[in-house]
Amino acid sequence: MEQERNDNQTTNDQVEVAPNKQDRTLLQRYTFPLIMLVICLALGGYLLYSQNETNNNANELPVREGGTDFSFTDTDGNEVTLQNTNGKVRLLYFFFASCPDVCPPTTAILSQVQDELKEEGLFGDKVQMLSVSIDPTHDTTEVLKDYADTFDADMTGWKFLRGDEKETAAIAEKFGVMVYKDEKGNFSHSNVVVLLDENGKIRDWISGMDYIDVDLGDKKLQPAEMVTQIKKVL
Repeated sequence: MEQERNDNQTTNDQVEVAPNKQDRTLLQRYTFPLIMLVICLALGGYLLYSQNETNNNANELPVREGGTDFSFTDTDGNEVTLQNTNGKVRLLYFFFASCPDVCPPTTAILSQVQDELKEEGLFGDKVQMLSVSIDPTHDTTEVLKDYADTFDADMTGWKFLRGDEKETAAIAEKFGVMVYKDEKGNFSHSNVVVLLDENGKIRDWISGMDYIDVDLGDKKLQPAEMVTQIKKVL
């Protein structure tokens, strides 16, 4: 009888131990895949977060160094300053009317940008364009009016400005635009459009050459792409 009890006890012990052993086997079998699943989910979440941050940063334009206050006169004799145009995004372009190469095609691009901004209801109220002559001696008020008419400029939101020649060159340099005049009186300058935000801060330098250089072929940018840049700071 004692032997029988011992045998039964042994059997009971085996019955009790067996499930524990099975549980350990299942745990050992699925622990690694579970850990890997958690790692993959965490990694996927991180990559998604990083991608969203990258996309957000791609749609933002940082504040650039430079800029200064200015005071110019428009074709109606009104004073136009950085301060009294605050509250609007501005495209600031330094040019001269007798420019033989880059100024006319760049101004033509700006004219197309003007039209696209109008279609989106942004021109004038939200975005203003300022074209400043670096050759005020020759670019009189009448010359600037004729030049504006040539490119169908809407003067309600596109101002053609002039001021003192030396001061204008110094101001242009503050905005990252180089102006040079040789001994014969010939001008040259950086062909860039300065994008200013509502507070008058520089947010981008838009190369006019990216829009007018025929050597770029299909890679040449279109006016809509300048509008896209503008909308990033609205």
